[in-house]
Amino acid sequence: MRARATGIATATAAALAGAIAVGTIIAGPAAESGRPTAGSSSSGPARELTDAERSRVEQAEQRIISRCMAEAGFRYWVLTPLSPEELRAFTHPFVRNDVSWAREHGYGGLIQRKFFAQKKRDPNLAYRNRLSRAERARYLTALNGGPDTPVRAVRLPAGGSIRSAVGGCELEARGELYGDPETYFHADKIATNLAPLYVPKLLRDTRFTTALGAWSDCMRRTTGRVYADPDAIQTDLPKRTKGLSDAEAHAVEVDLAVAESTCAQKSALARTVKELDREYGDPVRGRYSEEIFTSARMRLAALTKANRTVPSSN
Repeated sequence: MRARATGIATATAAALAGAIAVGTIIAGPAAESGRPTAGSSSSGPARELTDAERSRVEQAEQRIISRCMAEAGFRYWVLTPLSPEELRAFTHPFVRNDVSWAREHGYGGLIQRKFFAQKKRDPNLAYRNRLSRAERARYLTALNGGPDTPVRAVRLPAGGSIRSAVGGCELEARGELYGDPETYFHADKIATNLAPLYVPKLLRDTRFTTALGAWSDCMRRTTGRVYADPDAIQTDLPKRTKGLSDAEAHAVEVDLAVAESTCAQKSALARTVKELDREYGDPVRGRYSEEIFTSARMRLAALTKANRTVPSSN
């Protein structure tokens, strides 16, 4: 078991750390955030936003950008946001355990293809492409500040840094929603990049390697294929669906997603990962509770402002 875990440690660590970073270590009806806010409850002053609430904030941001761009003399369309159900097709949990969603959507391939097809018809992209070179440059400067926008950088607890350059109407929208975009950017990037500090310990825990081995054995019995971890399915899926019609690809997705979710429950992998994330992650999150609290509090403040910006009928 230990030899098998060592062989997949790098890929598994990357998948698990990425899933924890966005709070989707598990995708299922009982899934919880991988980043609980230290010292607060769901009804407290700094809880995590739901998918629907995050979508509402993003739509408010787009509305503010649209208004700002109009003031700069340009059009900007606010597109219909994805529903919470559709958003699940774009999350990347470490393991899925919702058999019901998997049976209907597989891994969300049909939703993804529909979304990207619509993106190609994005009126904002078509509008920008119709502008002259000079007007296009002015449009981009109005939208995001252009090439002279100052770059923000945040050093991460596990090493490395994240850099971002946001200006123009995008910065104005974030300022209106979050109040202090720079403070939010710093706190949020720290809060969402803590997993590398403890995931290596989690991966070495025999409770994890045992559950992962049981999951892999279950998948072999169910599908006839060897998958060392859930991420290996995503590597294999494009090969399995290449050249198939949408309906045929969907059928393959459904079979694999249902198998993954069923095996996650039977092997206790979903439960084990959640429990170990708390055991190893809570002390780390405690050390960075100020950044976690600040980012969550500012997101809630943004939601309050978004509720005034986006009509309740949307």
